[in-house]
Amino acid sequence: MSDNKPSTSRPPTNLRRHRQQTDRNLVIGALFLLFVVGGGLIWYFWGAGPALAGWVCMGTVVMLIGSLYLILKLMEWWSNPHEDD
Repeated sequence: MSDNKPSTSRPPTNLRRHRQQTDRNLVIGALFLLFVVGGGLIWYFWGAGPALAGWVCMGTVVMLIGSLYLILKLMEWWSNPHEDD
């Protein structure tokens, strides 16, 4: 008969850290697709001028979304009680 005990112990899984890493990787991948693939396709079909304008517009939108994200994170930080270490 075999025991149901694991032969090696595993460290506990940190799901919050895993989710943060996954979210970060998804954002990096989306930005890569947006700027490199999207900008490259604009460049290929319409030329350098429209591609530059597209990158400026995409960068502006990314900055707006990033500033909203930072504002929300700051509001979250202010709303949580601070614990002294």
